[in-house]
Amino acid sequence: MSETATTDQTNTRQYLILGAVSTIISVVLIPIAGLVSIYSSYKIHGKTRKLYTYLMGGIGAASVLVWIAYLMTL
Repeated sequence: MSETATTDQTNTRQYLILGAVSTIISVVLIPIAGLVSIYSSYKIHGKTRKLYTYLMGGIGAASVLVWIAYLMTL
């Protein structure tokens, strides 16, 4: 296995972990963390199962949109 492939797998794994953690944080604590999960899902799209990218991006986006809707009602 070449060094580039190993680096690419490591980066994909890091973005997957970062995206999963930021998705949970965006739902539970800080909705703006959904932006990190959206970015992470963009970075790993095509490198992992599409279900993971769609779930991370979708939940992160929903969290941010609900937060924006809430702020607009204040």
